[in-house]
Amino acid sequence: MRSAALILFLVLSWPLSLKSECVLQQQAVTGYIQEGDVLLGGIFPLHLSPGTQPEIFTRPPRSHSCQRFSFRSFRWILAFLFAVEEANRTPGMLPNLTLGAAVMDSCSEAKGAVGGTSWLLSGGPGRPMNYHCLGLPSRLTAVLGDADGEAAISVANILGLYNYPQINYFAPPASLSNRFFFPTSLSVAPTLSSQAKGIVRLLEEFGWSWVGVLSQATSSALSQSFLEEMESSRVCLAFWENLPSESSTEDVRWVSTIIRQSTAHVVVVFSLEAYLNPVLLELAYNGDTRDRIWLTTDAWSSSPSLVTSQLSKFLGGTLGLVLRNGAAPGFREFVFGLHPSHFNNHTFFKEFWEEAFSCQWTREMDNASFSQTGASKFSFSSSTFPFAPSPLPSSTKALCTGREDLGALKIFSDIGDLRVTYNVYKAVTMVAKTLKDMADCRQIGRALVGNHCADMANFNPWQLFFYLRRVRLKGNIGDDLYFDSLGNAPAIYDITNWQELSGVTYWVRVGSYESGAHLGQDLFINHSAIHWGGKFSQIPISVCSKECPPGFWKAPRLGQPHCCFDCIPCAIGSISNQTNAIDCFLCPEEKWPNSAHDQCIPREVELLSLSERLGISLGSTSILGSFLPIFVLLLFIRNRETPLVRANNCTLSFILLVALTLSFLCPLLLLAPPGNQICLIRQAAFGVLFTLCISCLLAKTVIVVLAFRANQPGGCLKIPMGPRWPIFFAVFCTTIQFALCCSWFSVDPPFLEHDVKTQLGKVVIRCNYGLGFWVMLGYLGFLSTICFLVAFLARKLPGAFNEATYITFSMLVFLSVWICFVPAYLSTQGKLGVATEIFAILSSSAGLLFCIFTPKVYIILLKPQLNTRAMVSGQQRMETTINRSIEPQYRRRYPDRH
Repeated sequence: MRSAALILFLVLSWPLSLKSECVLQQQAVTGYIQEGDVLLGGIFPLHLSPGTQPEIFTRPPRSHSCQRFSFRSFRWILAFLFAVEEANRTPGMLPNLTLGAAVMDSCSEAKGAVGGTSWLLSGGPGRPMNYHCLGLPSRLTAVLGDADGEAAISVANILGLYNYPQINYFAPPASLSNRFFFPTSLSVAPTLSSQAKGIVRLLEEFGWSWVGVLSQATSSALSQSFLEEMESSRVCLAFWENLPSESSTEDVRWVSTIIRQSTAHVVVVFSLEAYLNPVLLELAYNGDTRDRIWLTTDAWSSSPSLVTSQLSKFLGGTLGLVLRNGAAPGFREFVFGLHPSHFNNHTFFKEFWEEAFSCQWTREMDNASFSQTGASKFSFSSSTFPFAPSPLPSSTKALCTGREDLGALKIFSDIGDLRVTYNVYKAVTMVAKTLKDMADCRQIGRALVGNHCADMANFNPWQLFFYLRRVRLKGNIGDDLYFDSLGNAPAIYDITNWQELSGVTYWVRVGSYESGAHLGQDLFINHSAIHWGGKFSQIPISVCSKECPPGFWKAPRLGQPHCCFDCIPCAIGSISNQTNAIDCFLCPEEKWPNSAHDQCIPREVELLSLSERLGISLGSTSILGSFLPIFVLLLFIRNRETPLVRANNCTLSFILLVALTLSFLCPLLLLAPPGNQICLIRQAAFGVLFTLCISCLLAKTVIVVLAFRANQPGGCLKIPMGPRWPIFFAVFCTTIQFALCCSWFSVDPPFLEHDVKTQLGKVVIRCNYGLGFWVMLGYLGFLSTICFLVAFLARKLPGAFNEATYITFSMLVFLSVWICFVPAYLSTQGKLGVATEIFAILSSSAGLLFCIFTPKVYIILLKPQLNTRAMVSGQQRMETTINRSIEPQYRRRYPDRH
């Protein structure tokens, strides 16, 4: 008896002791409970603002009122309840178990999410946190949520302490993938990094490299992931602005001004529609004339609250990267069968009714007034606590009747468009499948410590997590439902396009993105299905600087992003053969850029040859000029017995004429296709032949001087060795030149050279003669100077030795030509240099021929009566006659000599 009494006392006194010793402070949360054997919690941002009045702590803190009811979040709650109901009614899904649901409103802040989590862990108001108190009808298994990144992290910190699984239905922050800090956090939604990467891939696909970003402060994780992905791509920021969390007029105007002034035609938005809407309205109402495309994520890509008469046209053409559209059979009927009476007139559902139909329930509702068909299949109990929505003034709205038609609501026009909603649905489905696997005690359960299965009547949350990590099933759209090594679901997105038809806005699927696929196969876009809202006739262009075409390179602008640059033409000799080249590169030596500097083409060959006009004219002149000394030579041979020919050392004259004939033909060697052998021959032949010519003239002049000195009275100088001495003298002087040429060829021989530096865009094929050419030319100049000086001194000698005068003129012409040749040759390039040398050879050859042989040919052909021994031996008479005969012609031919 005493034992029974003691036990009875302890049982009766337990609530009192718990109340007096283990009671939490009152928690400011709003929740809805549907009881079951096991409880699945869900935290949702049913309201978008917790209120704006700061706490001053002059009195006990009061609970802020949640504001701005979110129909989108309410749909998530309905999907949560529908999935729980479907799991309970599906045969064989939960053997001997009933799954309950606990819905908490976080009011879009981390504080509300933490309060809801502590409420779920403590089992209700007034109970110790995480105590499994006797008499509680349900045990918590896992928690879904929250949608806000900071709230999700806060919830994960608490649930991780007690090993409760957390399943995120909205894109989780990247930090939640850290298995060390958040060991029990999972996600059925793709990670923020995959979503950020998808947005960057979308920007790259359309060539948008200059974009603005609008970010909600609580979306900093997604924004940071986008920034990291963007830094490794070609996309640059035109601006980055945080949307004001409070609708401050000044902040909204500031953000709107930044958007208006930006040159970016694409704006990426990471924000819920509640924060974006004021900025959009300010832009639309105040005459924003700049056309732009909005790119968004799940946050508002299919938000019906933005489909208004003011914004529908303004947002036309918007692209959204959203979760793959799912399917939940029966969900539409569940939604359109809603009524607050099915949920014990809970605050959530009453407020939805009031917001949806713009009416207001009476303060004291008469439950009998709800004569709706189709009673709830489950018994619901509600728990409502402070922090409830504040009622709207009754004077502004009509009373709700409970007979309003849900089918007429526009907010449910897209009820089949399940994205985040489908995430909530499949999260519940995966938990239900996990419970079934635990109950069946599949083979994976043998991995638990002790090689035993979990006790379904009293299992621990870590055991559920073990099975949850290994669950795998097919979704309603054939997708694979599982968690990877980081606890994340595979990332599959749809790309939607806002299109307006007959005043109605539609979200049309125009592509898809799969982050797990290889680059190039991860993104699919049907360009023909995209409507740009009438703003653009084709894909919009959003760049800081236009592309640099081939032939230009990008020069970064100082202090600006890498997308801002100037296009600079490639320098001489370099090209760029691709768009937006970062630099130009030089062409190979044998090639040169074309006029557009976008490709290398073979250089133009700079070579004087007989195939072009200049070469033909010079070659023809050379051949025709060679006939003149031949003619004179034949004339002299025919008249070799005449006194005039005999008096001028006919042997030297014959050698001189043959040398001049060959000299006239020397330009043909310069016009011949160059080669190493040609390079050796052409200048040596020219130098030796001209040396022979000058040596003959020098020998003639020396003989005149020596003969005059020997014939003077009392002279002691004798003419050496007879008439063959002048020939030996000429050969000796020529031999010296020949020896110099041989030394030149042995020490530094000429060679064929392809010169690509002298003339731009051309390759000059020429012979490189080196220093030996100038030594050879110097020796020739030395002989010419000696010959000129000796002839000049002997020009007035008496008797028949009057040829010195003509040699003087010929040397004067010869030296003038070659003195002018040196600077002209050095200042010209390519084939003009060869033409200059040919002109000098022809001019000097013609000068020698005409100055020396013209008087003699004149006498032989036109004045034969003067070609007598008497006239040749009579110095004065002969000179007078010749001068009078040839002076007019000579003056006309050489006017500058007088």
